[in-house]
Amino acid sequence: MKTTYLMGMLFAFLCIVALAGCSDEENNPLRFDLSADTDNTVDVCFPRSEEDGSAGAVTILGGDGSYTAQCDNAAVLKIDMKYPNAFVFYPQDWGEAHVTVTDGTGASIILKVVVYQSKQTLTVGYMDVLITGGEQLTEEQQAALREEALATIPVKKAGGGYRMIFDNPQDPYSGTLCFYPTEMDKEEEMVKGTFIVNSDRSEENPWYYRFLLEEKEHALILLPYEDKKGVTRNYLIPIMALFEDVTGQIPTSYPGVKVFTQQVLWKP
Repeated sequence: MKTTYLMGMLFAFLCIVALAGCSDEENNPLRFDLSADTDNTVDVCFPRSEEDGSAGAVTILGGDGSYTAQCDNAAVLKIDMKYPNAFVFYPQDWGEAHVTVTDGTGASIILKVVVYQSKQTLTVGYMDVLITGGEQLTEEQQAALREEALATIPVKKAGGGYRMIFDNPQDPYSGTLCFYPTEMDKEEEMVKGTFIVNSDRSEENPWYYRFLLEEKEHALILLPYEDKKGVTRNYLIPIMALFEDVTGQIPTSYPGVKVFTQQVLWKP
């Protein structure tokens, strides 16, 4: 009788433990530390990444705390379980990969990783010329310099521009340049070139571009655009322009006079 009682108590205890375990799994499911609307999908940029080649980490939550992770496409993405509850991305190429995380109970969850190309688009809305040191010039002379300078700008019509595709795995700050002379994405006019941008950008050291188009190099710097009165427009997003020193590229020159083209990226 006593043995039957003890067996009954043991069975009841095991049932309670099992129910508690089920409750824990329901209340603390295996999951990733991502926002609810990502649907277990993350985007990773390649080839741009940290100095060690990594492109961020994902934290694992829930489950029993004992995790393993495997990636199904090492040609696109490699991972490293650097931490007990997190793995680091190392993108290898463009495409998709899936990371499967399994805990000690055998429960698993899958993260979809999309590795994409970084791109930057610069659409020109207005073209202008800045002349410095030309106070002694007549209006006719300044007009002639303006005309000569405007002719050096590759973009020939407002709405044209440049798209940079960071597709050089050996250098994350260079790649393919797609140039549209009159209208962005007008593919029948598109000309391909190359570009390089500076890696040490900051407030003191702004964006600096080198475009190579049709065997001609353009050295451009991105700066705030000022109107004819010399007043910078202070919007939440300031008007910016690509400045290029074209003094040595135009036929006419005057001592102490410098000429800059301005490809304004938002029409004032």
